[in-house]
Amino acid sequence: MKFIQTICLLLSVINLGSVCRAYRILGVFPFNAKSHNIVFEALMKGLAKRGHQVDVVTHFPLKNPVKNYNEIINLDGSLENLVNNFTIEFVSKITGDIVDLIATSYGNRVCQIMGFESMQKLIKNPPTNPPYDLVITEAFGANCYMGLGYVFKVPVVAVSSAVEYPWISHFIGNDDNPAYVPNAYYVSTGKMNFWNRLKNAVINLIETRKFHVLTEDSQTESMRKYLSPDIPNIRQVEKNVALTLVNSHPVLFGVKPITPALVQIGGLHIEGNDEILPTELKKWMDDSKHGVVYFTLGSMVLIETLPEAQIKEIYASFRKISLVRVLMKIADASKLPPGLPDNVKVLPWIAQQPVLAHPNTKVFITHGGLGGLQEALYFGVPMIGIPLFSDQFRNVAAFVAKQMMIKIDFNQFSGELLDSSLQALLHNSVYKKKSMYYSRLFRSQPISPMNNAIYWIEYVIQNGDDSIRSPALQFFWWQLARLDVFGFIFLVIISSMSVIIIGIRYAVIKAFRMSQIRVPDKKKIR
Repeated sequence: MKFIQTICLLLSVINLGSVCRAYRILGVFPFNAKSHNIVFEALMKGLAKRGHQVDVVTHFPLKNPVKNYNEIINLDGSLENLVNNFTIEFVSKITGDIVDLIATSYGNRVCQIMGFESMQKLIKNPPTNPPYDLVITEAFGANCYMGLGYVFKVPVVAVSSAVEYPWISHFIGNDDNPAYVPNAYYVSTGKMNFWNRLKNAVINLIETRKFHVLTEDSQTESMRKYLSPDIPNIRQVEKNVALTLVNSHPVLFGVKPITPALVQIGGLHIEGNDEILPTELKKWMDDSKHGVVYFTLGSMVLIETLPEAQIKEIYASFRKISLVRVLMKIADASKLPPGLPDNVKVLPWIAQQPVLAHPNTKVFITHGGLGGLQEALYFGVPMIGIPLFSDQFRNVAAFVAKQMMIKIDFNQFSGELLDSSLQALLHNSVYKKKSMYYSRLFRSQPISPMNNAIYWIEYVIQNGDDSIRSPALQFFWWQLARLDVFGFIFLVIISSMSVIIIGIRYAVIKAFRMSQIRVPDKKKIR
């Protein structure tokens, strides 16, 4: 202890003493999606391990306590459970535009949690010894929680467990030029031609506008009801966010310009993961000398709700690779039809990262959730993608373009397609080579995602919520598009050309008139 105190004293002498100070940070994560929470939990645990005092409002209490990590409000049970609760029939109904769902069910409705008695006690009687230095909350649908920064008079950091949706780039002031930056709803890869750029720009405008229309009145009203009657409009509250962390990386969706207030933290939940394989599963994986195919549709969707005919086709396909073992996440194995092949093992929950990290894992069959894709990318595992809804279509398209994945459209799913895809990934070395190549790129970072996130969080606390805010937030869209500038330049050019044309016309007319004046005949004068 004396050694640490001495180090801190020396650092303070050279004006670096702030690194020894611990801050009190409030993390509020009211949306109950486990796949989202994996990123938030990793970040808050990282801050706690760094010595900061972390208070967390969550639906997912830690199984193993962490020093400095305090779950002050447990929201578990306050909303319907989303874990293992999506049937294929339900998913098929939300495959279209999901903005309505994000803005209303996962946004406006979630804002009502601020009215819970436990939340009101926190809002009206926040701790004072010490007080909060920062609020961290999710950037997704319920942006109303960003208003907590206004109440506690501290900076706000927003975290997106996905890439930034169009409305996130809008409030952070990041210039996602639709001419070459695909938005979160643009499902395509490669260089965009005119029609691609037009589609990208229109989608970006429509989805941002739709989110704003669906949330503005409702979430502003919720903030004024539960936080403070004089709190600004939700759009202004969003623009007061000091820093936004997004679960992305250039390897995933390409290079784009970003402001300092938008920090990419793709892979943050992987590097510090401490999950281990249960003894029995580890032995099964170790003994799988011909490899393992890992199959899951994520934390929400139930494979066992697939039509029985499709499940039997899957059985037949897995039976054809009998030397290769298959590990499937099945929440309720009793709902599976009979005939499960001998080489298939089913479990209700699986520690995904250690499975993907295991050297015997050869193929990952996935729905295309961003967290799982990043884990497969990190560990260099080729994939079969079966996208079902939301950003999964774009995620899968990006990995297909990298030759790390083969896509199977759910509506066209067949045993033959699964057979050919498995054979290609198990026997064509191109997919593994590409997976390892992009894994190296993903891992090659000058600073780890966790250290990067913590650095900028501490920077905002130390330097204020406007220290890295983009000046773009001060302008209207038409000013950012430079329509006024181009309009002025066009006006100057037209005016100059008009003056030149008028001048030339005047000179020509005058010259013509001068030529009409008769010159006196010299002979007559003589």
